[in-house]
Amino acid sequence: MLQEMIKIRRFFHTIPEPAWLEFQTTVELINRLKDMGYAVEYGKSIHGGPRMGFPTKETINAHKDHIKINADFDISQILEGYTGAIVKLDTGQPGPTIGLRFDIDANDLQENSNPGHRPVDEGFSSTNPKAMHGCAHDGHMTIGLFVAKWLMDNRKNLKGQYVIAFQPAEEGARGALSMINTQHFNNIDYFLAMHLGINLPSGKIGVGSVGIFATSKIDVELNGRSAHAGVNPEDGNNALLAASSAILSLHTLPQISKGMSRLNVGVAQGGTGRNVVPGNASFKMEVRGEIDEIVEYLIKRTNEVVEGAAKQYGVDFEVKEVGAGQAIKVHDEVFYKEIDDLLKSKGYDTVRNNNFNASEDVTYFMNKVSEDGGKSIHLLIGSDLKAGHHNDKFDFNEEDMLVAYNVITSTIEYLQDK
Repeated sequence: MLQEMIKIRRFFHTIPEPAWLEFQTTVELINRLKDMGYAVEYGKSIHGGPRMGFPTKETINAHKDHIKINADFDISQILEGYTGAIVKLDTGQPGPTIGLRFDIDANDLQENSNPGHRPVDEGFSSTNPKAMHGCAHDGHMTIGLFVAKWLMDNRKNLKGQYVIAFQPAEEGARGALSMINTQHFNNIDYFLAMHLGINLPSGKIGVGSVGIFATSKIDVELNGRSAHAGVNPEDGNNALLAASSAILSLHTLPQISKGMSRLNVGVAQGGTGRNVVPGNASFKMEVRGEIDEIVEYLIKRTNEVVEGAAKQYGVDFEVKEVGAGQAIKVHDEVFYKEIDDLLKSKGYDTVRNNNFNASEDVTYFMNKVSEDGGKSIHLLIGSDLKAGHHNDKFDFNEEDMLVAYNVITSTIEYLQDK
C-alpha cells in the first residue's frame, strides 16, 4: 500500500494548483473517487460562499491555458473556481455520522530546481510555475483517498454514515467557510482533521492540537493623486507615504494581554517612477490571535490606523478581508484523552495538546460540529521534514502517510461503535 500511496502523492506533487485554481486536482480526485464507487458531489453544490481571496479572471484564464484536463463529465463549474469535492457513505447500519476533511491546494511558491531536492532528483517536481505543494497537501489528499477507499471496501462491516470533504483554498484561510455554508456538514457526531509535520518528527502523533490561531487576511488599497515630483509636488496626494505610515503604525499593534497575537505586512507596492508623486499604493497583511476576540480587535484597529494615515495624506482607502479562520472554540479534553488512550493502546507515541502555532481554516468545520453538539479533534502526524513548511525545498517522510492512514482508520473503527 505504501508504494501506491507514494506514487499517487508524487503525481499530485507534479500538478500543484493554488487556491480556487485546483481544476486538474479536483478532476483527478473526482475520477479516482468515482472509480471507488462514490457518487461525488462537486461544483456549486458544495459551496455556499463566500469564496474569499478569489483570483482574477486573468489568473484563472492563464492557469486554464497552461494545464490539460481529461474529463468525461461537465467541469464548467469547476473551471469557474468551484473546486473541491465531497463524498458520502451510508453503511445502512445505525451508528454515528463521522466527518473528515483533507485540504487540496498548493502554495504560491516556486519549487527549488536544484539537485539534492528529492522531487528534482526523482522526477516529480512541480510542472506549474509559481506553484508548489509546500505544506504536504499532496500527502493529505493521498491519505484522504486511501481512507475513502477503506471506507468503501469495508462498508459492510462498518456502522453509521461518513462525509469526506476534499477542501480547496486552505492556504490563506479561504475555502472552509464556503464549504460549511451548505448542508453537507450538518449534524456531524464526530469530526477528524489532521496535518502532516508542523513541529513533530516522524513517530510522534499529536492529539488535540492547541494554538490554532484565529486569523484575518487583509488587502489594503490607497488611492491619491499623482503629480510631477519636481514641478508641482504640492498637487499630488502621496499614497505611498500613506501606506508607509500605516504599515509602521500597524506593527505597533500586537500588544494584547488576552493572549498571543501576530501582525505582519508581507507585501507592499506603490508608485510608478522616481519623479512621480505616487498616486496609488497597496499592501497585503495578516493578523492572528489566540482567540477570536484578539483578531476582531486587530481588524478594528487596522481599519482605524489605515483611515488615519489616509486622512493625513489626503487619499482614499479600501480595506478588504480576503481570508479568515477561527480559533477552536471547544477543546474537549475528555474526548482528546479518549482518543489519546486509544492510540496509545495501539502502540503510538502520542503527545497531548501539541502547539500548532499557525492558522488553519479547518476550525470552521470543527466549530460547526461543536455548535451542533458533536465532537471534533485535530491530529498532528509527525514527519521528518527536509525543510520547513512553505519553503521551496519542503519535503516530508512519505512513510508517514501510511501512519496517518492507520491512525485515522483505527480512530474510525473505535468511534463507529460508540
